[in-house]
Order: sequence, then C-alpha cells, then structure tokens
Amino acid sequence: MSTELYKLCPECRTEYTPVVTRCTDCDVDLVHADSLPGEEEEIEAFPPASQLECVRVAPIAWIRALSEALQERGLAHRVEPATDTDAPDGQRPKVFGEAQLFGLYVRSECASPARELDGSIAAQLLPEEAPPLDEGEEEACPACGATLAADAIECSDCGLRLG
Repeated sequence: MSTELYKLCPECRTEYTPVVTRCTDCDVDLVHADSLPGEEEEIEAFPPASQLECVRVAPIAWIRALSEALQERGLAHRVEPATDTDAPDGQRPKVFGEAQLFGLYVRSECASPARELDGSIAAQLLPEEAPPLDEGEEEACPACGATLAADAIECSDCGLRLG
C-alpha cells in the first residue's frame, strides 16, 4: 500500500486517512508512514492480500471491529477494498446491500484464531446467526455493551439502531 494513501500515529501506529491530522487516541500529529524509521520496511514485509487468507468480507464497521480485536491479540493482518466474490465460502456479503466492502486478510497460521474472533463479532452484528441466549442471560448492545430490553429497537445508552 502506498504510504501517501494513509497517515500513522507515531505513538500507537493507528492508520488514518490522509485528511485526518491528529490521532484521536493519543492527541498527537499524524505522519506519513515513510517518515517513521523502519516503518516502511515493516509494512512492505507483510505479504499482499493475494498471498493471504481472507477471513471476512464486510462493510468497514465490521472490518474495523475485527481489526481491533486482532490488534489486541497481536495478530498481523491486512485490510483492503474487496468485492463479494472475494468472500470465503459460507459468507454472504450480499446481505449488506450496496455498502462498500472490505476484506480482512491474515497469514494462514493466524486464520483459525482470526475466524474465532470473527465468529464472536458475527454473533453481535448478525444476531439471527447467533446461538440463542441462555436462560437469564441478557442481550447487550454490540456497540457499547449496555443491557438491552428484549424488544429494543435502539440502544438507550449510545443510540445505536438495532436491526
């Protein structure tokens, strides 16, 4: 990926679009990746998507949630624009309608843990595919974790509209 297509936070290494100027987490100015020592080599060393396994093709909100979960566990991955034909078997990206789709790709040795994380995110974002709740278990908002009423159409804490 060309370093002009994104900027990085020099503190946490989070990627941003070129129009963003400050890191929302660290409150520091963003820089182009090629201005960080050693960063370009690290980015270039990760294989292109064609040499990786696709874990999920979905809209950016889903991919961002999965990316953050993978980062927390130290699993390297790549996110790139994708089409529904890039999706692994068993996925139905057409359910997202006309949304722009992105693919999340990992090395084959990271595919199994990445798919487990994706399954937990799928249970939150596609509740019709989630296993039924155990007796006494309450449903939680996928965005903020607040307890939801059984008939809720919107989270009372964060305002997320539920499908």
